[in-house]
Amino acid sequence: MRKSVYALITASVLVGCSTTEKGEAPVPPYTLSESKNTTPTYEEGIRFWQEMADYYPEIAMHKYGTTDAGKPLHLVVIDGERPRPIDAYKSGQKQLLLINNAIHPGEPDGVDASMLLAHDLMENKAYKSLLSKTSIIIIPFYNIGGALNRNSYSRANQNGPEEYGFRGNAQNLDLNRDFIKCDSRNALTFATLINDIDPDLYIETHVSNGADYPYVMTYLSTQEDKMGGTLTDKLRKEWTPFMEKEMGEAGFGMAPYVNVHGESPENGYATFYDQPRYSTGFLALRGIPGYITETHMLKPYQQRVEATLSFLRSGVKLLHTHRVRDEIDRTRLAHKNTTEFPLDWALDSAGVSAMVFDGYTASYKPSEVSGANRLYYDRDKPYSAKIPYWGVMKPTKLVTAPAYYVLRRGFTEVEERLRANGVEMIEVTGDTALEAEVYHLKKFETSQSPYEKHYFHYGTEVSAERHTINVRKGDWIIPLDNNLRRFVVEVLEPTGPDSYFNWNFFDAVLQQKEWYSAYVFEDEAADLLENDAELKTEFEKYVKEFNPPARGQLYWIYMHSKRYEKEHLLYPVYRVL
Repeated sequence: MRKSVYALITASVLVGCSTTEKGEAPVPPYTLSESKNTTPTYEEGIRFWQEMADYYPEIAMHKYGTTDAGKPLHLVVIDGERPRPIDAYKSGQKQLLLINNAIHPGEPDGVDASMLLAHDLMENKAYKSLLSKTSIIIIPFYNIGGALNRNSYSRANQNGPEEYGFRGNAQNLDLNRDFIKCDSRNALTFATLINDIDPDLYIETHVSNGADYPYVMTYLSTQEDKMGGTLTDKLRKEWTPFMEKEMGEAGFGMAPYVNVHGESPENGYATFYDQPRYSTGFLALRGIPGYITETHMLKPYQQRVEATLSFLRSGVKLLHTHRVRDEIDRTRLAHKNTTEFPLDWALDSAGVSAMVFDGYTASYKPSEVSGANRLYYDRDKPYSAKIPYWGVMKPTKLVTAPAYYVLRRGFTEVEERLRANGVEMIEVTGDTALEAEVYHLKKFETSQSPYEKHYFHYGTEVSAERHTINVRKGDWIIPLDNNLRRFVVEVLEPTGPDSYFNWNFFDAVLQQKEWYSAYVFEDEAADLLENDAELKTEFEKYVKEFNPPARGQLYWIYMHSKRYEKEHLLYPVYRVL
């Protein structure tokens, strides 16, 4: 049922729409022929989308899950026919594009561009025909807490809009680093959504920070080598070139995200390592390709919105003309039969290519603040040159997947995250004994300052032993014969850079719980050395090599006795081979 003229006019005033006659469709906050430097508030944006859903039968808006701000995540579904329930798209015949906006609400280009896209798809027959093969789900505002916290000053390097949201969410998290660790309700909801809809392509909208150059748009794709299977070549050789061609024809030539900060790109630059903390790295573990748009911060807001709109249109066209789902299915099937998985990556120095790059000449001049040389870009001296681009990555750490994992019960934060991601967890119904591979945490380093709510571990090393373990009733069996095989390996193998161990979810096993009084244990330690010649030899070797104090000598004997707790530094996830 279409809204009354009163409701339409009310929405127009609040959102900046313009309606002239009863029954006329709502339109976005501005058209591209106008020069505007504003973006709607959260309330105005949601009201606009509700008007669109009320007017067009092909659009629906749903409340889905929750966020740290206490508000639900809104999902806008756009289809060529009446939209279906959210979970019906996972098994649909059409391909599905998921667009995520305002993860950083101070970078709202996609908020407006998505409104314009929806209007085009409804009102322009050429665009609407694309919906014959593609459905779209839009998250209008992912970081709702940040969207509600509006200001005009926090984006120091950005040219508009006049007001915008804040980078941190309701608990001051950067949600762009939260996808694998899920500290926010937003990320837990997103993980559940991905499991419910299983999109074929993902686009997330941002604004860049970094060097100055003529491009309005740069982009990050899912790092191609991490995709594996046929997805690697398809993404690198077909889909990204398609997007570049479409954008060029729209008047927005673009380059890969200029991954340099505080220096000039003239000497070349490298691809961005999208670890699973980032959305594209997270989705790569499921075999879902994605793009992140990065409009240039110094370009006028209207240009940035138009470039983002063109990129979103190109994504719809990509799914209309390419069977991305077929490649996802092939790669997932290959991963189900793969036993060895990469856990970490590094640039391949041999994987360099010459890329034509349009830039501004970089120079240095004395700073008026400090007097030291400072970098600046001379826009009166543009250039176009071939520069080296390192776009290939290679695995640096591999692990063999077990048949299944056993997770000891009690690590509820891990359980919650696995469930949100749709991981199958089978509860053990009775105590039993299993032959398994067990890790002991041998070495790790910990950051000295907090990073996104954590004192993150890195450089983790383990030692592995095979022996019989006692599995208790209530523990969890986690099978790997499914499409989440790679995801589970990545989060449960402690040496993975974004593993749940490195994100501190198993830190309780790092602290020793039982100790001893030295004056009591002294006599027992002396008896141990007297009655165990092998232990005494090892002890003397240790003392000679390290010359520890008396307290250290006694502790060494304690650690090598039956008194020492077996749970200390024992990783509570076991591998059944």
